[in-house]
Amino acid sequence: MEEILSEGKLGEVAGVIGISDPKPFLKLETLSLQLLLKLKSIYWDALPFPCLQLIHILKCKELKKLPLDSNSAKGNQLRIEGSKGWWSTVEWENKASRDVFLPSFKSPYE
Repeated sequence: MEEILSEGKLGEVAGVIGISDPKPFLKLETLSLQLLLKLKSIYWDALPFPCLQLIHILKCKELKKLPLDSNSAKGNQLRIEGSKGWWSTVEWENKASRDVFLPSFKSPYE
């Protein structure tokens, strides 16, 4: 698996069920991705995650971008778990986004 939800597929699904502006994962509380060696993308753009409390990434070394920006988890106490090696390769939209999530990261593996 290389992506969880692509822009094109989301648009197709939204059109079928009659949603003009779909926002996936609004009620998601925990996202745990493990041993997805080819995963490159969760979603193509930043998303709001009003309920998200934990992102746990284990052995997904191709995953370089999270669907987060500085507004994604406003008001939440989000925790991001993964290896330090993986975290150092994550690409951010801008420095502000990286700075927002830096205190959220914990590495339970090292």
